[in-house]
Amino acid sequence: MRVNFTADDLARTRFSAVPAPLMETGLALVEVRRAGVARRRMRTRLWLREAWRGFPAGARPLLDLVGPRGPWPAFIDSPAPDIEEALDFVRATPRWYLQEELADIWGDRPGRPPGWLRNLADGDPEALEIVVHALRAFYDAVVAPRWDTVLSSFHGDVARRMPMLAAGGHQTLFDTLHQQLRWHDDGLEREGFDCEYDLGGEGLLLFPSAFWTGPPVFVRGDGQRIGDALLYTAQPGGQAADTDDPLLSETGNDHLAALLGPTRAAVLRALWEPRGTAELAAAVDISAASASEHAKVLRDAYLVETSRVGRSVRHSLTPLGRTMLGQLRLAAEEPGDRAG
Repeated sequence: MRVNFTADDLARTRFSAVPAPLMETGLALVEVRRAGVARRRMRTRLWLREAWRGFPAGARPLLDLVGPRGPWPAFIDSPAPDIEEALDFVRATPRWYLQEELADIWGDRPGRPPGWLRNLADGDPEALEIVVHALRAFYDAVVAPRWDTVLSSFHGDVARRMPMLAAGGHQTLFDTLHQQLRWHDDGLEREGFDCEYDLGGEGLLLFPSAFWTGPPVFVRGDGQRIGDALLYTAQPGGQAADTDDPLLSETGNDHLAALLGPTRAAVLRALWEPRGTAELAAAVDISAASASEHAKVLRDAYLVETSRVGRSVRHSLTPLGRTMLGQLRLAAEEPGDRAG
């Protein structure tokens, strides 16, 4: 693949503000499918072994739709930051797009597709609902339990790369994403490319993924609902993220607890996901009054922001708070690990 950039494309190329649950779901599913073909990889990644052993029955239709090798369906690649919004995006896929997608992904497979996939290509709402329920089942079983690590990997990767972009521009940034990517003659090329396309002045949306370990994946926009995107392996510490590790160790080299104190550090960690005061108190196992007080201290330090909706308040991390957690995650690694 080669993607041609204009000056407008470069100006509009940016990182996604947050990870996309359905994109991570699709990438995690492909990793599971690849692991089923090459079982040796499952011995090294705990989450893959767990996902294979506990693969939800409700997600089995996805095995017909998503193979271990591409092309993979793009109609499930919603960039929406909320899983419910993303699933509604899938439900709204037009028939013409389903027909094009399914013809493309089944082109090199032997035999005829299952009946339900043929119905899906015809735009059958029941077949489309099968996909939605299967995606939800896989997300609930595999992705949602690891979402805190997805968030930390995503924000840690972006925090590490932003100084590269500021100091060296897009060429320097692209050269760090993967060894198979290179910037050449005003375009981004992936090794062995045999097709190219233009971005049309809309730029490229960059998504670092905690689950994906393969080469970068280009997602072509449909010209209407989604734009062009590049999915790549998150490397918050200069190496691939590990979805089996927590954000920071609760024991040992915990720089966040040393800086803020253990309870306030736990409050900050818990706010990777926005929470009300009662939810925050329950997550950290403290009183609501104590949660409110810790949130105020963090808010005064510009690490947390609080918004009011009716009678309720909602606490969430500021960009500074997210960057701080991402950087402290790197500091929590052993120096020998970073050097490797």
